[in-house]
Amino acid sequence: MNMKKLAFSLAALGLVLSGCIVTSVHPFYLERDLVSGTPLLGHWKSPKDAGEQWIFEAGDQQALKLTYISGNETNLVSAHLFKLGQDTFLDLFPLKPDGPGFPPAIPSHLLLRVDQLQPSLKMASLNHDWLLKLVQQRPRTVSHLIIKDGADKDKPDNRVVLTAATPELQRFVRKHLKDEGAWQEADEMQRD
Repeated sequence: MNMKKLAFSLAALGLVLSGCIVTSVHPFYLERDLVSGTPLLGHWKSPKDAGEQWIFEAGDQQALKLTYISGNETNLVSAHLFKLGQDTFLDLFPLKPDGPGFPPAIPSHLLLRVDQLQPSLKMASLNHDWLLKLVQQRPRTVSHLIIKDGADKDKPDNRVVLTAATPELQRFVRKHLKDEGAWQEADEMQRD
């Protein structure tokens, strides 16, 4: 799945998950890992899709407010830029995850590896298919749930939801940062 699709199946579902996005119940960062999101501030657009725009604004404390626009859909997301060692990441979390008449949604964090901040923004997500295969072969690799999604009950889509606490998530990400197939191909956004 390329970044355009990843980048927001979020648009269609407001960060409510689709089958090929890896999410976590807990954030991927600790407060000490946060870095200034100033390099992200501003308006970014996809060179492949004129209707896709990301607008980063200063938010509360060290959070950024991300307005994601795709066609007629607009979503508001809290974004935290952070580092694990020398590697930079972005943790995305919906600002309005609850709908009227439903119980509060379970938190859902999405991790993007940031390969470049300037002059363009290059990001990649964890490869859901790689992770699903890994946890099916080695279930103790990282704390998780496999949720069966999909309308077709005979062929449900299995979705991995990471349930590990932040320190375990970070160890997992660091361990598999360079693994072949662990990350999707990076997609690029250009400053508008």
